Amino acid sequence: MVDTSVMVRSTPQTACVLLFVLLGLSLPLEGQGSKTSEVLRTFSNEAGLIRYARFRGQPSLSKESHMILDRQAKWDKADITDSSGLASRLRFVKIDAQAAPGGAVPVRYRVYAEGASQDKVFALDTWLVDNTLTVDPRDMYVNGQGLVMTHRPKPEQEALMMAPGDELEVQSGKGVGEPVRFVMTSKDGETSVYGTLVERPIVSYDHECILEIRIAQPNSTAALIIADGLPAKAKVPLVLESNGTQANDVLDANSDGHAVLGVLTTVPGKLEGTLKVTAEGHNCLPSVVLPWSEPAKIQAH
Repeated sequence: MVDTSVMVRSTPQTACVLLFVLLGLSLPLEGQGSKTSEVLRTFSNEAGLIRYARFRGQPSLSKESHMILDRQAKWDKADITDSSGLASRLRFVKIDAQAAPGGAVPVRYRVYAEGASQDKVFALDTWLVDNTLTVDPRDMYVNGQGLVMTHRPKPEQEALMMAPGDELEVQSGKGVGEPVRFVMTSKDGETSVYGTLVERPIVSYDHECILEIRIAQPNSTAALIIADGLPAKAKVPLVLESNGTQANDVLDANSDGHAVLGVLTTVPGKLEGTLKVTAEGHNCLPSVVLPWSEPAKIQAH
């Protein structure tokens, strides 16, 4: 299958553009607009940025990096309603894995936009951990089952749950715990449907508690800690350990028992290591681990 997507990479010329887009700001390009920046601006009106933990001696995140971490967290939980009041989310169903050069085996998925209108034309954008944006030049459509298709469904295709050759196929990230974020935006600007795909999640289950860690920056120098199944409105102690250094924080659960916390994984004076995160719930003790490194410092060393 030919990949018809267009990669927008962080070259010196595009780095500024990517930063403005990811932070939901207006692009400083005269006479031009940005559909993607309009999409991400959905989150910019929400009060307060996500909290994040760090080890003693580690510098704080820059404002821009903090905002990107915040957008990632809000993207992952986005359950935004359209003009009809219906909530929509992207759902991913595995098709198969295909061998690729170098031994990597990316996994293909078909996509369902559950709750999205069948009467709209959509555009598709992808956001990777390294802040690369992928803009698909094709129009997207949704059939009667929510299946995302690359052309307007024919009458006989409205009830199909799969349509090889006509359905949208996307690929997962290559790394463990690496998310790939997608958004479908209607051409009239009324509907945005978000989804996050993690092919190999780093997740721990203990009784009712679920703890997951997702890579938030290249080389896992920052991550998102996501918890579900916690008691409503509970404050659950969190223990962070890396290279013999320990820090303590708290997961603040919402009324649904869901909590998210950012974390800077690195330890001052260390070039690489493994972060261990443990949630000390009332009746559970889930724990996850994530290796990290700082290649620039390793090369300099």
